Amino acid sequence: MKQLDKEEQQLLDLLPKGIERPRPLKELVKLTGWSNRRVRGIINRLIVIHHQPIGARYEHPNNGYFIITNDKERQQALAPLTSQITMMSKRAQAINNAELEVDYRMKLATQLVVNKKRHSA
Repeated sequence: MKQLDKEEQQLLDLLPKGIERPRPLKELVKLTGWSNRRVRGIINRLIVIHHQPIGARYEHPNNGYFIITNDKERQQALAPLTSQITMMSKRAQAINNAELEVDYRMKLATQLVVNKKRHSA
């Protein structure tokens, strides 16, 4: 596993162990002086590249990031992610299957030509 850089280690050190008191993004931004995007990017690197077991809790008022310490917390962290994946997959499929206005106009034009030929024959 690749060694953590200074920023990654700094952020990891700010995350509480366990889901009871997750640290909100706003608080991480305030403590580090970094932007929301930068904090989220470093968290993503910690999870994806360094395989750190970091979870997020999305329920207000007790939302934020935490270090997963057991299987129950792992399942709690995975549940919203798998739900989001399912919803995004459905959305992508709907967009993929949606009839485009250009396609619809072409179908109408083709039908008009076919109908004209039928009526003139």
